[in-house]
Amino acid sequence: MTELKCPFSIVLAAASARCGNAREVVRRGGAEYDCTVPAAHALCRELTDHLKARALPALGHEDDLTVTPKSVYERILLGGLQGLGAAGDGAGQAQSTADIRTTVDAARRRHGGVAAIPDDEFIPAIEACTLRRRRRRT
Repeated sequence: MTELKCPFSIVLAAASARCGNAREVVRRGGAEYDCTVPAAHALCRELTDHLKARALPALGHEDDLTVTPKSVYERILLGGLQGLGAAGDGAGQAQSTADIRTTVDAARRRHGGVAAIPDDEFIPAIEACTLRRRRRRT
């Protein structure tokens, strides 16, 4: 099987979300996640590209790994999932442990495609997203 690194690996590794298609693998850099369903991987890749393209300018950043902190990308992924999950549940409540597979598929069906997902469904959640602080080791 070809390894398909999950586009939401950062969020999965932080235990901020889960996915039924993810399989944990250990690589040199530590634990990562691969997707076990190629079609789902393509859909998630399309969604992460859409989220970054719309959210980075809204946050005042550019898509450049040398100048944009990793935490900005993590906020985009986690906040984007929370915003899409809140829009999908009708109650407007972001879920911190959203199932990625379900959330992504529901957003795609709701709008007829990833590119049609409106900014107002995820940008406010990304802007409001706060990441858990890591504790310093002493």
